[in-house]
Amino acid sequence: MKKTMFAAALALSFGALAHAADGKYQVGLGLYDSIPMSSDFKDYKSSLGFNVYGDYKINDTFAAGLELGDTFAYTYKADTSIKENELVCGVRGKIGKSMDFGSKKGNIYGIVGIASHRASSAGYKTVTKVGYNLGAGAQMEIAPQWLVGLEVRYHAFKMTDQDTGESLNINGIAPTLTVGYSF
Repeated sequence: MKKTMFAAALALSFGALAHAADGKYQVGLGLYDSIPMSSDFKDYKSSLGFNVYGDYKINDTFAAGLELGDTFAYTYKADTSIKENELVCGVRGKIGKSMDFGSKKGNIYGIVGIASHRASSAGYKTVTKVGYNLGAGAQMEIAPQWLVGLEVRYHAFKMTDQDTGESLNINGIAPTLTVGYSF
């Protein structure tokens, strides 16, 4: 699965380079705080994380892209020595509208994504599950082609508790600061 996703990302990257002169691409990174929201995930503290992304602007309204994110470590509240890491790799779509923020250009958008969530914790098997995310954001140009923004997304996926066999809903919200470059 990892090799297939890597090959797809590589193929799309080469296609993107061929059209870079069109000004339809944005690459960037984000720093987020992933906050557990569901009752099945309530025993963990929030975790800082980061993501990198690449988007292709299909037209003035729609964009599609790939992203890769990693949480630094969710800490179990009852025993801080137990930490869970999560690697996320997925595709996303954006629907947006260009607008001015005073004298600065920018945009607002809604975002939806499907991603593979790979959760790992010391002493447990690594689990990979597919989940989804929904959110909204705004970006503002701070220099030609450079954008900063704020995004909030809701992430959700299901997994099975390795101790009890119980099905768990893993839901969280992630406010994110972003920096992007358009070309």
